Amino acid sequence: MTESQRVQNDPCAGRLQFLTIMIAISSMTHMVSFQWWTDLLTGQIVLGATLLIFLFPGSASALAVFLVCSIIHWFSLAPRIPNHVFFEMLVHLTLLSSLGLSLLNSRQRQANEASGDASPSFATTAFNLARPYMIIELIILYLFTVVHKLNFDFFNPEVSCAVSMHHDVAAFIPGIPEGPWTEWPTIIGTLLIELAIPILFIARRTRPFGLILGIGFHLFLALHPHGGIYSFTGLLFTLYFLLLPDSSEDWLTSRWAKIPTVGRIVFKCVVLGGFSLTVYLQTLASGEGKPFADLNAIGFIAWLPLALLIAGAYILALIFGPRNEHDAKLSVDTSNSQAESRLGRLLWIFPILILINGSSPYLGLKTTTAFSMFSNLRTEGGQSNHVILPNVALFKYQEDLVEVLESNDPQFEKLVDSGDLVPWFEVRRMASKSERADAEITCVRNGILLVLKRGDSSQESQEAFTPHPWLAAKLLHFRSIRPFDQPQKCCW
Repeated sequence: MTESQRVQNDPCAGRLQFLTIMIAISSMTHMVSFQWWTDLLTGQIVLGATLLIFLFPGSASALAVFLVCSIIHWFSLAPRIPNHVFFEMLVHLTLLSSLGLSLLNSRQRQANEASGDASPSFATTAFNLARPYMIIELIILYLFTVVHKLNFDFFNPEVSCAVSMHHDVAAFIPGIPEGPWTEWPTIIGTLLIELAIPILFIARRTRPFGLILGIGFHLFLALHPHGGIYSFTGLLFTLYFLLLPDSSEDWLTSRWAKIPTVGRIVFKCVVLGGFSLTVYLQTLASGEGKPFADLNAIGFIAWLPLALLIAGAYILALIFGPRNEHDAKLSVDTSNSQAESRLGRLLWIFPILILINGSSPYLGLKTTTAFSMFSNLRTEGGQSNHVILPNVALFKYQEDLVEVLESNDPQFEKLVDSGDLVPWFEVRRMASKSERADAEITCVRNGILLVLKRGDSSQESQEAFTPHPWLAAKLLHFRSIRPFDQPQKCCW
């Protein structure tokens, strides 16, 4: 049986294969965006797993291995990982769990086959289980990026992330209009576009418009030279496949399946060749002492043609995919059987976790990897700058603020120079990791002057140089903030 015939007989299997290819491309995009993996064993393992699913996307076992390896790799680097990568870990957990639930459902499928009833394939079950929840998770992510920006400093053109990022793109790309007259249109336009995209994603009839808007907006955003933004776009383009109407997905996967085997091999060789060349050039540049911005630019140049190809493929699928009244709905009822629907309800845990994660700044928990990137949000010290939402501070991490005045440890030099405030949680993390045997930190903690010394018997010094529990250190991370008499700066 040819690849085209297999896809025709089981469309969801073709969809899962295509999604797997997109996941592999997204993984390679992360690798050329963030070069940390090259020096890590877990990074080398992820590379091998990525190549495996890219070359053999039809293997559910290979996909499961990749998902496990990717989650372990990025969690080992936590908490200092990008927002979208933390989100991706939860999405990967959703897909991995759907594969596991599909295995649990296999006995029921076998019973159906024994009784003569038709039963969905493993790939059909896995895809149908994961798809609606991954869509919900994406919508939640988008909504939080808007909610977090509803603060007074985002509406302040002098410090607004929208204005500063537009300025950076205009300085990088000739011809983009830039000046004081663009500031308010940029602020309001950013909010309207980022709100319109998830709203359009909710209803299946408006999803094509949301996809077109999202593709254009994120391709433009990817032009920003900040490290990792095009990596975010690459992740979104992978998830956008789930939002295509069923008919467009089937059109796309069938066209891919109809490409002769030689053609698919050539395509994969070109992608892998480009990836290998990019990593090689980045390694040379790194060896010459080039800054991260230069390495990031090399990755972007290599990624852009592939991103345009993917964007074009999605748009063609929307145009030429025949209309189908059975397009997937934003519902957990897309499964092909009641058993699948019952199993699928277990996956609600992941959208709930993403909802809690995005709410963290308002709960008094972490302020990074909470989808508040480039939002100017400040919720610390009981002085939230949000227009609507208060900081309910169920947890007190953000209330315990420190101003570092002097230190002989280089980790604290930036805080001394900037005058930024930082939660005690981060001071303790940095102090406990200090390599200096005579480490000393002079700071003001909640209005009290402290001199912290390694080996000192005072309670404050003992606490400062004691590492956090492992799980807390992995899950909680707080950014520094400007003093409260100054507007909050733009940061990731």
